[in-house]
Amino acid sequence: MSAVLAPARPLGATGVTVPLLGYGTAPLGKEQITREHAERCLNHAIDCGITYLDTSPDYGSEPHVGAVMRRRRDEVFLATKVNRRSNKGVLAELKESLSKLQTDHVDLIQVHAVVAWADLEQALAPDGACAALEQARDEGLVRFIGITGHARPELLAHAITQYPFDTVLVALGMADRLVTSPETFLLPRAVERNVGVIAMKALGHGEFPSRDLALRYSLGLPGVSLAIVGMDTPEQIDENVAIAAAFRPLAEQEEARLIEEVRPIVERDAKESKEGKSPLFWLHDTSVMGWQQEDEPIFVDYSSEPRIGSQKPPSTRSTAPVM
Repeated sequence: MSAVLAPARPLGATGVTVPLLGYGTAPLGKEQITREHAERCLNHAIDCGITYLDTSPDYGSEPHVGAVMRRRRDEVFLATKVNRRSNKGVLAELKESLSKLQTDHVDLIQVHAVVAWADLEQALAPDGACAALEQARDEGLVRFIGITGHARPELLAHAITQYPFDTVLVALGMADRLVTSPETFLLPRAVERNVGVIAMKALGHGEFPSRDLALRYSLGLPGVSLAIVGMDTPEQIDENVAIAAAFRPLAEQEEARLIEEVRPIVERDAKESKEGKSPLFWLHDTSVMGWQQEDEPIFVDYSSEPRIGSQKPPSTRSTAPVM
């Protein structure tokens, strides 16, 4: 019989309790994944206690998730993201996601992939993403507002001092410790502000050989509420649920072993990135989402310090019953 997770940790100051493991649904958006198979994986995950589902408009998995949400929406904490940056663009993108997800609201909406200073300026502009998401929250379309980023934890650390984000989704695997050290630059500030920390890239996009050590490392970091892991088979789900259900922090020798395993992967990846091949792609990300989407806010100002997206004080952070 498969192991079963139970809600185990608070998600920052949201009032929600989440399991240690969340479902990263990006792999379910691959072209070869059928609707039937995706539904089988999602239902199996929920049955195992993975009640946190993570998706995004650019994953291709939102329609698959929506097919399951028709019957099981009340059982899960549903998170998606926005790639657009203008007020109008963000609201249009969110409403399209709600349609695909077959729900009238998501629990968490996240400003996606903030890895450049210009992108943070776009998010916090008076007519930018955060202002749009506050409007969506006021309209009942979302409950909480978060931010995500892969490659610049110090930028995310600054972001949560500029705006009262409920959560931050960040790459927190061993590769990230060796390259950008989110433990040093981001986690202390998140803990101070009671911002829910969601770990991603714990398994190094599947590159790390010791999945048990890798996942336990990320789950053992201070302030981490849960780790989201991409999975596309019931067997992967069972394996990761078993690791999370039996979680214990890494011993010193185990951490040293993990470092030795990951270090050559990081070194090889740095070389391969110069050739356009990079399994650990996020380590080298310098993109500006607002420019890629051609959706800059009108009032963004790249010459100034970031400004809070609205005049609402930090005390407006949402609260909600425990799940």
